[in-house]
Amino acid sequence: MTSDGTHLKAGGLRRLTALAPEPARAERVRARCRTQLEQGRRRETRTRQLAEFAGRVLAPVVVGAFCVFYVAVLVATTLVFLRDLV
Repeated sequence: MTSDGTHLKAGGLRRLTALAPEPARAERVRARCRTQLEQGRRRETRTRQLAEFAGRVLAPVVVGAFCVFYVAVLVATTLVFLRDLV
């Protein structure tokens, strides 16, 4: 079928240009694909490093901060109760 919607006859097939691979274009496509794959690897490495950092450093900091806050509230509540007893 051609672009205008008509069917080609058997003789019309001989008039079509045969497509040949273009080595330069193929190499450009390969280079672009390699670049995108490398960028994906770098992004994945960065994401993994951030996740490891969060698990190794940030999680204990958050838990520690919560514990300090809890102890501070506990001490403040105890002092209020002691003040009311006196």
